[in-house]
Amino acid sequence: AKASFLRIAPEAAYTFKNNHSIGARFNYTRVAGMLDSATLDLLGNLSLSAGDVDAVTSSMGGHIFQRTYVGIDKQGRFGIFWDYVLGYTRSRTQLTSPSYSVKDKFSLSFAPGVIYFPMNNISIHASISIADLSYASTTAYENSEVVGTHQGWRAQAGLNLMNLNFGLTLHL
Repeated sequence: AKASFLRIAPEAAYTFKNNHSIGARFNYTRVAGMLDSATLDLLGNLSLSAGDVDAVTSSMGGHIFQRTYVGIDKQGRFGIFWDYVLGYTRSRTQLTSPSYSVKDKFSLSFAPGVIYFPMNNISIHASISIADLSYASTTAYENSEVVGTHQGWRAQAGLNLMNLNFGLTLHL
């Protein structure tokens, strides 16, 4: 089995008022995995096996956000913040050679976090999305022909470690 993961997500923010900024983020993600063979046997009653699985998912997206800060030290270097994020992501997933799916997703989310300003115009932060409202449209293709579609709304709240973000922001 082999696996690889790459995520690049540069962002920039403009501070328009004391403790308030607006910014943009672009992200690219690629996940690839290959499995030669695997077998799962559950107490001798159920046996599942898979072989020659090669999967690749890549996605690109753009997000705009509004961030509000609250300082928690006297110098204003450490703080907490919350983001309101509006975004679009397009992803493609391919499990077998002629079959793939394309997903378009629009989302609105809320993400609190912690921040540190080592310099006046550079910050280091960590945040996690805890609430999300999204609309997604997925189309499945085989041999470049549409074989299925799905559209739907989703609302969720809670902590998901996959939504944990770390970043470095340049404030213009």
